[in-house]
Amino acid sequence: MNHSLRMILSVGTFFLLLSSLLSASAADGVHVTPLPPVEETDERGGICFSYYPGDPDRPYLPLARRAGSRWDRFDFSWPNIEKEDSAWQFDGHDELVEDMGDAGMNVVGILLWTPSWASTGRQHGQPLSSPEERPSDWYAPSLLAPQAPSSSASSPPRGLYEEWHDWTTSDGDPINYWGRYVHTIVSRYSDPARFTRPVKHWEIWNEVDDGAWNYFWTGSEADYAQLLKVGYQATKDTCPDCTVLYAGLLYWADQTYFERVLDILNDDASAPANNFYFDAMSVHLYSRSSTVYDTINLIRSRMKQYVPDRPIWLTETGVMVWDDATVDPYPVKYDMAAREEEAAAYVVQSYANAWASGVERYFFFRANDEDMKREYFGLMRNDRSYRPSYVAYQVARTHLMSPTMVTNWTYSSGVRRVTLWGTPEGKISVLWNERPQTQHFDYVATLPTATRVDQRGIAQTLEATDGRYEIDLPGATANLVTNPDDYIIGGEPYLIIEEDTVAPSAVVLDPLPATTYSNTIAVSWSASDASAGVWGVELQMREGSGGEWSNWLGLAETENTWSAAYRSGTDATLYCFRARAWDKAGNIGPWSDDERCTRLQLNREVALSVGPVFGDENGNGAWDSEPDEQPLDNVTFQLLDGAGSAVLPPSCGQTWNMTATLKVGGYTILVEPEGWPLAPPGWLPRRLSIAVSGGEAPLVIEQSPVGLLPHRSSSYLPLTAQDN
Repeated sequence: MNHSLRMILSVGTFFLLLSSLLSASAADGVHVTPLPPVEETDERGGICFSYYPGDPDRPYLPLARRAGSRWDRFDFSWPNIEKEDSAWQFDGHDELVEDMGDAGMNVVGILLWTPSWASTGRQHGQPLSSPEERPSDWYAPSLLAPQAPSSSASSPPRGLYEEWHDWTTSDGDPINYWGRYVHTIVSRYSDPARFTRPVKHWEIWNEVDDGAWNYFWTGSEADYAQLLKVGYQATKDTCPDCTVLYAGLLYWADQTYFERVLDILNDDASAPANNFYFDAMSVHLYSRSSTVYDTINLIRSRMKQYVPDRPIWLTETGVMVWDDATVDPYPVKYDMAAREEEAAAYVVQSYANAWASGVERYFFFRANDEDMKREYFGLMRNDRSYRPSYVAYQVARTHLMSPTMVTNWTYSSGVRRVTLWGTPEGKISVLWNERPQTQHFDYVATLPTATRVDQRGIAQTLEATDGRYEIDLPGATANLVTNPDDYIIGGEPYLIIEEDTVAPSAVVLDPLPATTYSNTIAVSWSASDASAGVWGVELQMREGSGGEWSNWLGLAETENTWSAAYRSGTDATLYCFRARAWDKAGNIGPWSDDERCTRLQLNREVALSVGPVFGDENGNGAWDSEPDEQPLDNVTFQLLDGAGSAVLPPSCGQTWNMTATLKVGGYTILVEPEGWPLAPPGWLPRRLSIAVSGGEAPLVIEQSPVGLLPHRSSSYLPLTAQDN
């Protein structure tokens, strides 16, 4: 990003800053000793431009790795690599990518800028800064002696709307130079035969939404949608497993630009089959630590209105420091900047908020100050000394990794809590105070003791009292000059580490019967944990001995329940169940290996005999000769299921004998006299309830005889059933 353009000051702000500058007294920069190198960490965090400046020793690269960084992000500048049409210069980038691999670093390559020979010229006016004001070697390895972006570097390239693979002039159409460039670069640098750690992540341009600045991009939204589409196609053609990132959002300059681009992609008929031409959204957020949660979630919700959800990468974040007299002899406070200690708090808070918002990768901008023109973002100064933010980055990268889940909460008091559950160290909560007054906070304890770690890496043991840790959280100090009541960074954060890394265990109780003659399978389970205690249990179900496991009951459903009934089975199918437990520190136990299985048998052969039917004059249920109770002919018999639907075709006569395979459950036999209900002969219909129970042998159900009552009375005659 053109960071010299980040601050747009009003006239009043300018004079306020000038007054502060004239009255400021120089203060020494904060000198810190780094913590031991971060060796054991995940690959979530990176630092931008840690190779820079690109002298042969790359002095900042090993320091970035010791901080815990495992990624770098930098430009593959088209004007530097292909200065003239088809005149390729790869040496500098070849060396850089190889050095990154040797250092164990992954790379996000930004495919950026248009060489003057491929440019279409500016479309939306001139940028706010002239080319001469831009750094000459910030965009690519300085070993290449790169050219500064020309006045046409931010314009769409020629041939952009041709087929991405149209690289010849034989058809009379222009070459798609952008497609050729992307394909050439990705095929070279993603090749594992060429590089020990090939580049597998490619960002298509940078901050195309820079609004009126027109610094990075002067094309329209449709032009960028086409640039992204061509870049995606060219990348995937040569590297199907590469990740394509949308250009990092500047966002604040034009907050709906990315939506307008996504709307265009959404209307492209070929986009759904191509993941809408990008695999991850890239976002840049600075200075206010809360935006890393709030704005990321806002961007995600708006993105999902146009395309399916996908990972979000925070590819630039940081805050400028204003009080470092070692690099600026006249330090003065200005809006959206922070003291060095406040910047260290920003690192921990933004990193925790990134976890809470579901950010997949976090890149701090940047390793050192180098050419930033009084915008001092660096974790290190240009003399390779460390700022407090370097140590804070080490703290975040050491402790805040690999959780099983993340939760967050903002209390009414202004205290913010982000909790990482089930980390390699146990349950870790990051706490900070967003208000200027120191606050006493009672933190509910999971274990009797915890370790409090501050942003300097200093550890202190806490003892729980009445199930709580008593913590005093420092007040926020990083307020704006123009609005002193607005605090962009909370007070010093604390990590509360409750160390429990032993996983709980769970088991499905008692072997299930080999066969279940019911549509209900009763499943019970138990769980245990030696330290924090069991939080809940998850259960999965599998159909057949070789089927895939699928979720049945989730954690929330089983927290206080230790049995449940599975009612979704089908006949003649084997069902197996397994369980795993979570403990209150967020550790997840293994799935139980003593899975329980049962086969459902929901159908049974039934021999049904009903009748003969007679008119039961005296209503005693017996077929009597006195009075002379007569048989009834042409009676209709129907078998109904529990919902009242017919199971078999109706039968007529004095008796009914049938054999059928029926599902286990309750049924009704409806016996209706001839002519009912249009011309009733004086007899009432009968409803006879029967139950089909489970079993292997055929079930015999007999009812003989069946009496129909006259209109004046009714009664119920039970059926008898026996197994053969």
